[in-house]
Amino acid sequence: MAGSGVARRLAAAVAVVAPAALALWSRAAWGAELPETVGTHWSSPGPADRTTPTHDLFAGAFGVSAIAALLGATAGLLPRLHPLTRRLILLATGSVSAIAATQWMVPTWLTMRAGDPGEAVLGAWILIMFGAFAYGVLPSCWRRRPGRRTPP
Repeated sequence: MAGSGVARRLAAAVAVVAPAALALWSRAAWGAELPETVGTHWSSPGPADRTTPTHDLFAGAFGVSAIAALLGATAGLLPRLHPLTRRLILLATGSVSAIAATQWMVPTWLTMRAGDPGEAVLGAWILIMFGAFAYGVLPSCWRRRPGRRTPP
């Protein structure tokens, strides 16, 4: 039964690292197509009204996502961490990692699709960014099932 605890901790660690890994993968996949600047601020339902250099946006968003993922994965893998503490850390770091990753991926993809950062329209895609707040629930769900006891 001890092996199942390790598997659950590993699954939680992988889940918390996934957004940062996806951001890194998207950067590599979009490499040649990336624009110089990305639309990053919308004051109205229309096109972006501010832009950010692509390199700066990626460095900031990926940095935050990767640090949160590293902290969450470490907490997820620690065997002697209290389960409630682990779940709360995974909830927070999973959410931060996902929020930062979507702050890179959504505006960049919209800018690439529009062809011009000033023409990128966020529209309903903002829901993905809001949904990233809830992502932390996923890694925090891997826990020991109630009623099952492991020997001390």
